[in-house]
Amino acid sequence: MTETIQKPLSISEAAEFTGLKTSYLYKLIHLGKIPCYKPTGGRVFFKQEELETFVFRGKHSADYEVSEAADRILLRGKK
Repeated sequence: MTETIQKPLSISEAAEFTGLKTSYLYKLIHLGKIPCYKPTGGRVFFKQEELETFVFRGKHSADYEVSEAADRILLRGKK
C-alpha cells in the first residue's frame, strides 16, 4: 500500500486555499492558532489536510441540528 505524499503549500497557496489573507495567516501562526511547518526557521509551509481541518473545525450547528441533539439526549434519559 503506497501513500501519496502531498506537496507542502506555501503561504500564498495556503491563503488561496483558505480564502484568508497572507497577513492574517501570519498572525494566526504567531498566535499558535494554525498548524504550520518551518523546516529552516524561515519559510512557512502547510499540509492541505491540516488546513482543511482548521477551516472546518469551528462548525456552528443549525437550529434543527441543536434541536435534534437535544431530543436524542432527552430520549436517552427516559429509558
